[in-house]
Amino acid sequence: MDRPAMASVFRMRHVPASISGVRSLGRGQADPIFHSRPLGEAIRLIAQAEGQYDLSAVAVFYGDRQTPPLGNREIRQLWSEYGERWMEA
Repeated sequence: MDRPAMASVFRMRHVPASISGVRSLGRGQADPIFHSRPLGEAIRLIAQAEGQYDLSAVAVFYGDRQTPPLGNREIRQLWSEYGERWMEA
């Protein structure tokens, strides 16, 4: 993801987003269910969940249907670039 694309996603940090594809690492544990939340919060949650869940299939959906979801690689890139600023007002 290039810098202009990351900046565009960052500007959308308050739009509703949904998270899917997060899997539990424990045997017999249910996969977590995430309700709709702002995009910035969804990115922070996934970035900070590294090592706690299997994020290999994670997808964060936001915007309209034509907007491709963010995967684990993009989320790590975005978190690295903007860090805690995802939660700014």
